[in-house]
Amino acid sequence: MDKLLNGVPVVVSGATGRMGREIVRTVLGQVGFDLAGAIGHARSLGEDIGELCAGEPCGVLVTPDIDEALKAARGGILIEVSTGTFVKEVVLKAIEYDVACIVGTTGVPGFDMEEISAAAAAKRHPVLFAPNFAMGAVLMMKFAKMASKYFRWAEIIEKHHDRKFDAPSGTALYTAEAMARASGGGFRSPVEGEESVKGVRGGKYSGIRIHSMRMPGFLASQDVVFGGQGETLTISHNTINRDSFMSGVVLAMQKVRSLEGLTVGLENLID
Repeated sequence: MDKLLNGVPVVVSGATGRMGREIVRTVLGQVGFDLAGAIGHARSLGEDIGELCAGEPCGVLVTPDIDEALKAARGGILIEVSTGTFVKEVVLKAIEYDVACIVGTTGVPGFDMEEISAAAAAKRHPVLFAPNFAMGAVLMMKFAKMASKYFRWAEIIEKHHDRKFDAPSGTALYTAEAMARASGGGFRSPVEGEESVKGVRGGKYSGIRIHSMRMPGFLASQDVVFGGQGETLTISHNTINRDSFMSGVVLAMQKVRSLEGLTVGLENLID
């Protein structure tokens, strides 16, 4: 028997991962939304996602079948938090089934993004890419963009847990892109010197040095450091646990279907 849905149907892709489980718990507890599908792979297939995430069955079984999950959510929402190489397949399918997309996965190849953007534009279908769901991180990026109009020297230091594969993080790269656009004349870089340890100065994007740390003890942290004549400005954000992402997930769920085409950045949903 099909599960009776009263609210907006939601499918979570990557439902059995650390972030996915947090999102499943949030959707299950959110008034006006109903969990309609849970896409996963290998382990936990066929298990009740409610039992896995919240200790109580909800009637939604973990499935690898994208079509099966999305059919149950026509007119609803997909929240994609699996892996970068899987995103295009799921999102293009969701567009076919009229399921609005919220993508929190980073490391999506550029050519996949171009294909997704074209498909979303052709059907004016809502697709939201959120490099970070934490409201504090969204504000950090917004403040860094504001400061970029007044400084010409900047570096980003981002720290994540040792299981994060992509570097720099999607948040750091998105921050650098926004800063570069806002700066007008771009950022200055010091004269290239000899590095006694190769790579010690980090990577460079539009004159902004980016340093990535990966080790146990961190979840997600980022510092944006600006330098000026006789002063520095540091804008910092620290993620203590994954609960911090859920307010942004809920905001995205509430507003994504009002969007048209591809939107990048949760800051586009706030004043």
